[in-house]
Amino acid sequence: MKKTITVLGAGAWGRTLSRLLQNNGHTVHLRHHDDLSPWPDQDGLMIAIPVQHIRHTINQLPPPHTPICSLSKGIEIGTGKRVTQIIRETWPDSLPLAVLSGPNLAHEITQGLPAASTLAAEDTPTAIFWQTLLHQPLFRIYRCPDIIGVELGGALKNIYAIAGGVCRGLGLGENALAALLTRSSAEMTRIGLILGGQLDTFRGLSGIGDLFLTATSRHSRNARVGELLVQGKPLPEILQSLGGVAEGVTTARAIYNDPRLTNCEKPIANEIYAMLYENKPVQKAVEDLLDRIPSVEN
Repeated sequence: MKKTITVLGAGAWGRTLSRLLQNNGHTVHLRHHDDLSPWPDQDGLMIAIPVQHIRHTINQLPPPHTPICSLSKGIEIGTGKRVTQIIRETWPDSLPLAVLSGPNLAHEITQGLPAASTLAAEDTPTAIFWQTLLHQPLFRIYRCPDIIGVELGGALKNIYAIAGGVCRGLGLGENALAALLTRSSAEMTRIGLILGGQLDTFRGLSGIGDLFLTATSRHSRNARVGELLVQGKPLPEILQSLGGVAEGVTTARAIYNDPRLTNCEKPIANEIYAMLYENKPVQKAVEDLLDRIPSVEN
């Protein structure tokens, strides 16, 4: 049965998901994040706006009383909350929530190139609802029961994508990049488990899959941040030049300040924070990582 879906957020990802829904014959209402008009008749809502603006935006809108799926990847500064937590706090009586995350470049999907993504929800019927709406031959949707892990993978990988950009910008080579991403995956998993995610999730599309894409793609804004740090650009200038949001910048800050992670070993994330917010020289950050005491791989 065909559905009517509202996509809140008219950026590249919101527009891409709108096209995917339309490919499956659904009706889509694509609206900008500052459109506060009443909801049309709809069967579901997708939210695709920058994480730091979600709470303010949806607080001005009435609860939709339809299934909601988050497309946004990040963690709220100050609270450390995931997107579904923000939605649940703002709209406490919402139906079961869902989240879509994975290694997905919007422009490739728009070109009709194949991709896959993970759909997690608070219950199985909700997951099946969104999977049925979106799944198609060139955009495969896999269900996952771990909504916490899927959200965390989509947020945390942006931090390590900045590290990937630093590695590329410094010309450290492919050996170094492979080692960096492998250790980033281990660190991301370590953080994710402390925050409530499940191990297998970080080994999947929304974990290591999204990490490798975002850290290596020439189209990654987060990796571009790392490259511009290498060039000595100040952070405000970097952010202004991107033409979009790099969620890894704010996520690095949220993770660094999260009291639940005080005793968590996260040297890569710590060095990214130091480069972004403490003006630590990039070369010094790399040297400090390489000079760490040898340990057991885990």
